[in-house]
Amino acid sequence: MRVSIDEVVIEVTAKPGASRRGVIGVSGDRLVIAIHSQPDKGKANDELIEYLAHEMRVPRSALLIVRGEASRRKTIRVVTHEPIKVASRLRKIANPK
Repeated sequence: MRVSIDEVVIEVTAKPGASRRGVIGVSGDRLVIAIHSQPDKGKANDELIEYLAHEMRVPRSALLIVRGEASRRKTIRVVTHEPIKVASRLRKIANPK
């Protein structure tokens, strides 16, 4: 995760077609997230963005896949005026203990 003045950039590995939705864990520097949707016509990307927006409490429009749209390995940018809060929420979902 990279935090700057007005954005947070995260590396994600998506696991489409899962029976449950949510964070599976962390692999290296990537957040591994399971989603229900299959990677068909952008449905998995839409569900991933929806899930992350909900968990970080930001509008969907604040999230953008900047790399890996057709891949399981994605780079996602979150544009926000509160990058420290967003980063904190991401750490909580990555380490739910």
